Amino acid sequence: MSKEILEKIREAEAEADRIIAAAEAKAAKMRAEAEAKGQKTCETAEAKATETFKKAMADAKIQADALTAEAVKDSQAEADAVLKQAKEKVPDAKQVVIGGLEAKCR
Repeated sequence: MSKEILEKIREAEAEADRIIAAAEAKAAKMRAEAEAKGQKTCETAEAKATETFKKAMADAKIQADALTAEAVKDSQAEADAVLKQAKEKVPDAKQVVIGGLEAKCR
């Protein structure tokens, strides 16, 4: 082979090596950019999910507090009604007890 042909082959091989190196560098850069973008997307999604969860928990607490307040109110009303009925029956109960004691004492 002539010296010129060998030189052209070496130049072609060198050019191929440069192209491969450039392609590998570009691929590495693209991979790094994709990983950074993916990481950013994950962080954004995680932040949104956390915020959504916090809001849902706050809303649930508000609902739970409202249900608790309503239950306490209903229970208090029921207890007040039972106490009122009991107080109304105290005089009759006293009479029954006193009547029973009088009967035993005779």
